[in-house]
Amino acid sequence: MIRKLAGWATWVGVGAVAMAQLPQARDGGYLLPNGWSLSPAGRHAVLPDYVLNLALAPDGRSLVALHCGHSPHGLAVLDPGTMEVRQKVALKSAWLGLAWGPDGRTLFVSGGNAESRTKPTVAPVYVFDYRGGMLSEKPVRELKHRLPAGEIYWSGLVHHPSQPLLFAANRGTHPTPGHVVVFASDTGKRLAELPTEIHPYDVVLSPDGGTLYVSNWGSRSVSVIDTVARKTRAVIRVGHNPNDLALAPDGRLYVACANENSVYVIDTAKLHPIEVISTAMHKLAPVGSTPNALALDRAGKMLFVANADNNNVAVINVAEREVSNVVGFIPVAWYPASLALTPDDQSLFVGSAKGLGSYANVHGPTSPLVESNRAAGGADRGEHVARLQRGSVSAVPLGQLKAQLPAFTRQAMANSPYHDELLSRARPPTKGPSVLPRDVGAGSPIKHVIYIIKENRTYDQVFGDLPQGNGDPRLCIFGRKVTPNHHKIAEEFVLFDNLFCDAEVSVDGHSWSNSAYATDFNEKRWPPQYGGHSAAVKGPGDRPSSGHLWDQAALKGLTYRSYGEYADRASEGSEVVSRARMPELVGHVSPKYLRGGRRDTENMQAFLEEFAEYERNYDAKDPEKRLPNYIVMSLGENHTRGTTPGAHTPIACVANNDWALGQLVERVSRSRYWKETAIFVIEDDAQNGPDHVDARRTVGLVISPYSRRKGVDSTLYTTSSMLRTMELLLGLPPMTQFDAAAMPMYPAFGVEADLTPFVLIPPQVDVNARNGKRAPGAKVSLSMDFSDYDRTPMFELNEVIWKSVRGADSEMPLPVSRFHVRD
Repeated sequence: MIRKLAGWATWVGVGAVAMAQLPQARDGGYLLPNGWSLSPAGRHAVLPDYVLNLALAPDGRSLVALHCGHSPHGLAVLDPGTMEVRQKVALKSAWLGLAWGPDGRTLFVSGGNAESRTKPTVAPVYVFDYRGGMLSEKPVRELKHRLPAGEIYWSGLVHHPSQPLLFAANRGTHPTPGHVVVFASDTGKRLAELPTEIHPYDVVLSPDGGTLYVSNWGSRSVSVIDTVARKTRAVIRVGHNPNDLALAPDGRLYVACANENSVYVIDTAKLHPIEVISTAMHKLAPVGSTPNALALDRAGKMLFVANADNNNVAVINVAEREVSNVVGFIPVAWYPASLALTPDDQSLFVGSAKGLGSYANVHGPTSPLVESNRAAGGADRGEHVARLQRGSVSAVPLGQLKAQLPAFTRQAMANSPYHDELLSRARPPTKGPSVLPRDVGAGSPIKHVIYIIKENRTYDQVFGDLPQGNGDPRLCIFGRKVTPNHHKIAEEFVLFDNLFCDAEVSVDGHSWSNSAYATDFNEKRWPPQYGGHSAAVKGPGDRPSSGHLWDQAALKGLTYRSYGEYADRASEGSEVVSRARMPELVGHVSPKYLRGGRRDTENMQAFLEEFAEYERNYDAKDPEKRLPNYIVMSLGENHTRGTTPGAHTPIACVANNDWALGQLVERVSRSRYWKETAIFVIEDDAQNGPDHVDARRTVGLVISPYSRRKGVDSTLYTTSSMLRTMELLLGLPPMTQFDAAAMPMYPAFGVEADLTPFVLIPPQVDVNARNGKRAPGAKVSLSMDFSDYDRTPMFELNEVIWKSVRGADSEMPLPVSRFHVRD
C-alpha cells in the first residue's frame, strides 16, 4: 500500500506507477529485485536451487541434472524430449562433478564436501548404475579419499576414454593448492594425487586420455598434466576465476573466466593463450557478465557460454582460429550455471542456479502468518530467502537459431538496464533538480560520504509500523520504541520503501555492499554452506577483479578509512586492535574500532574520538588529517546474539544499534563538516526476518543537509543504487555493470542545504537488558557461533529473535513470496 499523508510528499510511485516498480511478473517475463529482467527462452523444468551441472546420457534417453545449493542436494533425471522429471535421487552432499563411464552405464558424481552441521562425514565420489533411462536408486559404490572430511571438496570429474581411470578434482576447503585424485574406477583404489594450484574446478582430457587440463579457480591458471608420467607439463596463466572448460576437436581449449567477462582460448599444442573472447553484451562493459559454463558443438565451430549475471547465453562462432565472433545472445533463466548440447546440436539445455522468476508477490500474502508450529521442529521455515530459491533446467531448440537469434539478442539486451553510456553518464533523474550529478566527475557540494553497513533486517521488521510507507505492522518487531532514531531520520529526511538488497546473505552481502558484485566463487560457495550441507572458507576467487569502492577512491586520490568493515580483531601485545583484511586497507583502518564482540555504542565512541580530531583539523592543508572523503563503517549489533543466556537481548542489541547511529548523525550534523557530508545506511542483506513484499526488501537511510525532507520515495532501488549515488557524489566511475545500471537516488537530494542539526533520541528501552537462562531459544542460542556475522543458522536465529520479542508461544511469520513458472 502506498499512502500519502498530510505533510508528506510521495515523490515517486503512486498507484500503478509504484506497482510497476515492484519486482513482479510482466510481459512474459519477470522484473527482478535488482531491476534486471528475465524472459527465458525454451521449455522449463523447476528443480531445487543451483543446477550446477548437466550430463546427457550417452544413449540420449536421459538428462541428469546435479543440484547443490541451499536446498537438499541430489540428482534429477529428466526426459530430454518432454522435460519431465522422471527420477529424483537425494544425496547428503554434492558439487559440480558429473562424468559418464566409457560404457555409458555408469555415472560418477562428485560428493562435494559433507561437513554438515548435524552429521559431518567424509564426502565420497558416488558411483551410480544406469539402466533403461534410470539411475540406481542409491549409489552402488563410493570412491573415498585418504584425507579427513575437512580437507575434501570434490569438484570436476572426468573418466579416461578407454582405461578404467577416473580423475577427480579436490578443491579443498581452504585457499591452498589442491590436487586431482586418480582412481581405478573398477576397483575404487586410489592410484595417485596430481598437484594443482588453488581450488581446481573443472577437468577435461585430451581425446587419447594422455593429457589432463585443470582449471584452477583460485589461481588464474590452467594446469596441464601428463596422465602417463603423472607430472605437470605446464601451468598456463589465464583470467580471473577460471572455471568451466571445453576442448575442441582441433585442440583449442576454451576457459571461462567468470571474474572478467572473458573466455580464454588456449592452443594446446603451443600451451599458451591465443585469443580472449569477451562475452559481455556491450563493448566497454565492466565486470558483471560472469561467464561460468561452456558447451561446444560437435564440429567445434559454435561455442555457447552461460553469462550467469547477465541471465543469457552468448552464442559465439569459433570456426576460424583467433577470429571468434560473438553472433548473439539467448535470454535464459536467472543465473545460468550449466549447459549441455544434444549430439545432433539441435537442443541446448540450460541449468540455472536461481530459476525462472523473482520472489516478488506484488500485493504481499493474504496472511503472512504461519498457523502452526510444525511438529517438533518448530516453525515451518520453508519460505526464507535462501529456501525460497529454486533452480531450473530449460530446453532451447536450436533448429531455427539463425533466424531466431536476432530477436533473442534484442530481448536479452532489453532485459539488461546496462549500456556503455552509463559508464560516464548515469540514468536520467526521476525528479529534479538535485545536487546529485548525472555525469561522472561533474562534482557536487558533497565532499565526504559516510557509508554505514548494518546487518540483516527487512523493511517490515523496522519500518512496518510507518503508515506513510508500504509496510505491514504485523511483521514489525523493532518499531519506533526500539528504533526511535531510525524512525525519526526516516520521517525527517526520506523514507525508502522499495529498496532491495542485491545479496541474499552476508557472505555475498558485504561483497555487493562494497563492490556492486559477488563473484561466481562467492555465489557458489555460500548456498551449500548456509544450507548446512558443506563447509568452506573464503578464497582468492571471492574478490571481485574490479575491486571495492575504497579502491576507486584511492585511484582518484581521495582519502578513505574503514571502521570495522573488512577488518579483523588482532592482538598487539596486551591490546586488541582492528587490522585490515585486505592489503589496500592497510593504514586505512581505525585500530580502536573492533568489529564483533563489542557493542555498537562502544565502537561509536572510538569513531567520535577520531571525528573530534578531524574537526580540530578542519582547516588543515594535509587531507590525511581531515575527515576522509570516504568512510565505510560496520555497525552490526542489530544482528543480535539471539537469546544466549547472559548476552544482551535482541531488543537491547537493536536499540543500542539505533542509539549508536543516532549519536553519529547528531554529532556530524553539529559539525563544520555537515554542510558537505552525506550519510548512507543500509543492511548488507535482509535474510533475518519477514517482509510482506519481498524477502530482499530492506532498511535504508540517506542523511544530508541537501536531503529532501519528509517524503516517501518508492523508486525501485538496490544496494547498487546506493553505491552509484555515492560514486556520483564523489566523482567516481562505476565498478561493475550493476552500479552502472542502477538508478541513482536522485529524489533523495534537493539543491538547497538545510543545516538544521539532528537531535538524538535517547533509548526508549533498556539497552543493557540481558537474556535469562530460560529465555525462548536460550539452549539453541548457546550452540550458535556469534564470533562473526552470519556464522549462525539463519532460520533458527530468526525464530529465536521473533519469540524473544513476541513471546515463546508466538508463531514466527515468514517472508512469503511466490515462485512463478511460465511454460
